[in-house]
Amino acid sequence: MIQNSSRGQILPIVLGCLFLLLVVIAGLVNWIQRDTTWAVKNQKTITAVNIAETGLDRAIWYLQSTTTTWAAAAAGTVLVGYNFDKTYSDVPGGQYRIKLSSGPSSGGSCTASGNCVTITVEGRDLANKETRALQSIQLNQTIYSAMMSGGNVSWAQGLGIYWGPIISQGSIQLMDDNVARRYFPQKYAKDNVIGTALNPRDTTWPSPPNTDNIEWWANYAGVPNIPILDFASLRSSAAATGTLNVYGCGCDSTPQYTVNGAPVAAWDTSRNPLGTCAGDGDVSPHTAHFGNSTNIYATLGLDPAKNYVWYWDGDVSLEGHGYNGTLATSLRGTIIVRGDLTINSSGDMIYAGHVPANAWQQEQKLLINTYDTAAASEYPADIGYHQSAGTWNFGSDSWNEPGLGGGWVNTVGIQGFVYVGGNLNIFNYLDINGAVWVNGNVNSAYNNPSAFCGIFYDDTLQVPALNVILQRQSWQDITPSATPWP
Repeated sequence: MIQNSSRGQILPIVLGCLFLLLVVIAGLVNWIQRDTTWAVKNQKTITAVNIAETGLDRAIWYLQSTTTTWAAAAAGTVLVGYNFDKTYSDVPGGQYRIKLSSGPSSGGSCTASGNCVTITVEGRDLANKETRALQSIQLNQTIYSAMMSGGNVSWAQGLGIYWGPIISQGSIQLMDDNVARRYFPQKYAKDNVIGTALNPRDTTWPSPPNTDNIEWWANYAGVPNIPILDFASLRSSAAATGTLNVYGCGCDSTPQYTVNGAPVAAWDTSRNPLGTCAGDGDVSPHTAHFGNSTNIYATLGLDPAKNYVWYWDGDVSLEGHGYNGTLATSLRGTIIVRGDLTINSSGDMIYAGHVPANAWQQEQKLLINTYDTAAASEYPADIGYHQSAGTWNFGSDSWNEPGLGGGWVNTVGIQGFVYVGGNLNIFNYLDINGAVWVNGNVNSAYNNPSAFCGIFYDDTLQVPALNVILQRQSWQDITPSATPWP
């Protein structure tokens, strides 16, 4: 009787287990079916997105093909084949179409220059009947960093860089601890980023990771192409305004200059036989330097409030040791020096200058173990944690140099873009509000770490170029349009 009772109790348990197993198996089969559906759906989506990415690559290639093409697209001109009016079928199993429109899309953004084009691409996977759309805002920005180089950058003491990155087609080498101690601005190099023993950067190069993801990036594939400047156009502009190869001395009551080799006034023969202005502290000969901008503007009949192209075929030395309108430098516009540029002057311009919207991103790290905080004035235009002001009053607003002290005020000697075909040699603390491109090295004999030449980046600069340099401002997945395909 006991055995028969046990058998009767086991049977319901077995049946219950079988039922539970059936439920689990049914759920597992349903889950597998759903997972397979999701996988297929995801594969369809990936295929359609890849097709759209191909269309995006075509659009970027087309915009960069000529400066005329870019200008037309940026002006809103309808371009055949790029207005959803053509279906491209160069991708096996797929199709795509492209639309270009002027400026940022609705809700999009662009930098202060506003030289933007919105690319909209739709990709269609023919086998799986899936369509996806992508939209990207592209900015044509010829001058994309505070300091840029087509070769290597050798950064020595006597120079500070703010609000914009350093970008190099070669290496970036921090030559001494006076500059290596500054963990700003951001640095991007196709080759290496080299620090010092006390303040190192990439210590494993060329092996990964090649970045700290805050301040420096070595082996960086995203370094943009270098602009091909239209030197012929720039030189022609300087010749038209009398600002081509201007040399001379302005340290006495009768300023003496030459423009492109022709004298504007008789040379001052009252000075020593070398033709120097040694009595006023200037030691370079007339034929090598450019001194006292105030007198030069007056002598050439130029408006000191306007931008000009100042162009030198060879070397030039900016001379003058005055301050605020005496013998200092005040140049606005585009400065092209095909040889070496020597800075041996202070600046004397005082004005409210533009600050890039993302300037704070360059100063997230200040020293090796010091980062941006809620305190203000830790760098120029700093107004708090990850915030920067939209304008900066050069000549009156002050800030604190990390690790050195505070109260620094900057008066500007050059407002605009500076191209140096050779080396940049620094002997004095002239400040630049714009950007600098140095093909050679940056050499400094100015040993005062608290009175240095500063470069304050302006992202609105535009310089005549023979190529289009695109910077991606945004990328997003959007809903495909209802426009019928051609």
